[in-house]
This record gives sequence, structure tokens and C-alpha cells, in this order.
Amino acid sequence: MTKSIPLRLLVAANLFTTACGTKTFSMTGPFKALVVAFSRTNTAGSTEFAVTEKQFRTLTNFNELDGTYLTIKRGGTLGIRQINGSIVQADSFSGGSSPGLRYNVKSGVAIPMDYSTLAMLSAYYQIDEIYSTLEEKTGIAPATLQALIPGGKHIMLFEPQVKITGNGTDVTLGMKLNAAFSPIDKKFLLFQRSPVEAVPLAGNFQVLTHEFGHFIFDYSFFASKYDAKNRWADEWTLKGFNEGFADFVSWTFTDSTDILRASINIKKIADERDFGKTTFTFEDLSGDDPTACGGQFYCVGSLFARSLVQTWTAMQSSVTKKEMAAAVIDTLKLCQDDMTAMDVAILPIEKPATPVLTTAQSYERNGKIAGGFLRAFVLRAPTKLKGELCTAFKNNFGIHGFPQLARTGSCD
Repeated sequence: MTKSIPLRLLVAANLFTTACGTKTFSMTGPFKALVVAFSRTNTAGSTEFAVTEKQFRTLTNFNELDGTYLTIKRGGTLGIRQINGSIVQADSFSGGSSPGLRYNVKSGVAIPMDYSTLAMLSAYYQIDEIYSTLEEKTGIAPATLQALIPGGKHIMLFEPQVKITGNGTDVTLGMKLNAAFSPIDKKFLLFQRSPVEAVPLAGNFQVLTHEFGHFIFDYSFFASKYDAKNRWADEWTLKGFNEGFADFVSWTFTDSTDILRASINIKKIADERDFGKTTFTFEDLSGDDPTACGGQFYCVGSLFARSLVQTWTAMQSSVTKKEMAAAVIDTLKLCQDDMTAMDVAILPIEKPATPVLTTAQSYERNGKIAGGFLRAFVLRAPTKLKGELCTAFKNNFGIHGFPQLARTGSCD
């Protein structure tokens, strides 16, 4: 029988110390453990989690947290060239060790004895669950993505020391970065935990499906050939669309648009990231200090994610969520070449290093890039989706984020 313990009991010492039995698994699997797991999205749109007994489906070495698609390394030193939201350009990783799990076994179930063990077991379970339901949710066969990973499986780094590299200097960070994805080597990164977390980020299925969404964007839009020097990897607006697509993937798996609240229940932050409840448009992102959203590129992403979900909502009687996800992924595969070939009247050339653009000039330029992306997306989308996509993009991006010139021939 499945055992479920409310998350408020996570802090109780007896969760980790009262278990009795053998200290380690000697069997070869299948393995069971108490992990933080997603329960459901309720009618209010909030996600619910619990510490629950779960069986791993792809884990083959319990003590090393190594399996078909993932292995977890603890500690080590991570060199980072650049951070863009939850996308990290990692230069190097050295050190790292076995997870060093501390647990007891009771009735064949591993009971964590400390937070780190619970977090790492939970993180492995999230990726296990993603791959086990990937085709059902998105239409992508797990083997398709596995073939793109160096060595055939992701490495997840748990709480590495972080150094920013560049200009001949290394700076050690003490900052909290939460979770991230490195597209160059397909690593998942879980940084030092924060005292503000309610549901641990390592156990938050919404957060891990968001990070996995970056992997799918890398597979689809970038054709698995991510290059930091690629124009589209460096454009502010495209970073936003990448974040928005990752939010859409999280929704595909969880039915929730409220990405962060379960872990970081700081109202302003959580409200701004709940793309299903925010009402700002691209028009509201102008100016030096926009109040509608914090001026970060994920604001553009929220508009994209909202548009995709609104499109599916309008068509759900004839389009399944899996069909919608598969259509979005297949459409992204065709966008980059179209954008690169667009006339400069629709999509401006790559921004030169100088001169520095004013806030107004940047807003106008970013709007044209958004419009070029949306034009390519609509033109390549399945015919049956075009009408609702156009309506959603027009409503959310307005005349600056989806200019009339970009609409012409795609939405008319």
C-alpha cells in the first residue's frame, strides 16, 4: 500500500530517525523509497505534494543513484560561463562523489535519514517519472532523447560548488541558483537549498519538468546543436521563448500554470510566474521599470506559454494535450531556419556590440524578434491550430510583440 506523509512533517526528526531495519539495499531491484512526489493539481490550480512510498522504474544501482537515463553526483566544482534564467552554460566539472545516501530499510522501503538523501532520491524519482511518461505526454520516444545525451545518460549535479569562469578569473558563488539545465552537456543542476523552499526544489515535479523542457527546446528548436555563439541562443527574446516553452512542458505533465508557488511561496514572485493567471501583455513590458512583470526575459516566455495553453483550451474538444505538445515540438523544429532567412523588414539583423541601444530601441527590436519567431511558428504550425494560435498571439503580444508586418501572410 502506498504511504503518504504530509510535507509539513518533513521537519519532524522522527521521519528520518525512527526507521529500523537493514541500512543498505543488497538486492538488485526494483527499489522502493520514501520520496517527495507530485500528488495532483487541485481545482484551484495549485499543485499538491507528499512524502510518499514510490517504486523506481529505471534505477539499477540504488546506492550510486545510477540508472537508464540518469546518474547523480554529489558536490564537486562546477565552472559556469554564463547564466540565463535556468539555462546554464557550463564550462567544466571536476570532483564530485558518490551520493553518500543515508537511509534505513523497513519492509523493503528505503527511509531517508537526512534531507540530502531525501532530496537526491526525490530528484532521481522526478526524472524517472518524466522518462517513464515522456511518450504518453509529448509523443517523443525516450530513446530519441537518450541518443542525444553524452554517454547515454544525464548527469545530475547535486549541490556543487559554483565558479563563474572568464577573463582569466574564477569567482566562487555563494548565491542560490535553484535548479538549472546545461544544454552543452545535457546536465541537470541542483544547487544549494534555500530556507525559503516549502516543497524542496529537488522534489518539485513542476520545477524538474520545466528544466526538462529546456532539454526538449534544445532538441527541437536548436536541433540538439546548441552553440552559445548561435545568434538565437544569445537573443534576449529567444531566451524568453525557451523559458516559456519550458513552462508549457511543465503544464503538459502537471496541468498547472503555477510553476514556483509550491516551492517558493513568495507572493510577488509566484504570482508573476503563474502564466495562467497573469494578465499583462507584451505592450506592458515597455519602459525602464515595467510594473506588470519584472523586465526579465521569462516575462516574454509567460506570454508564449499562456498563448499555447489558451490555444489548447479553445480546441480541447478536438485536440488532446499529447497532440498539442507534439505539434508544438514539431513546429519548433522548423522555426530556426525560417527566422534566419527572414527579410530584415520583419526581423532585424543580429545586434552589433555597439552602439548601446536605448530602452525604447531595445523594446522595439525585441518586439520585432518576437514577431519574427511567432510568424515562423504560425506558418509552420498544423493548419487546424493556426486560427487559435493567431488569436492567442495577437491578444498576448499585441502590435509590438507581434507586429502587423509579421502577421501578414501568416494570420490573415
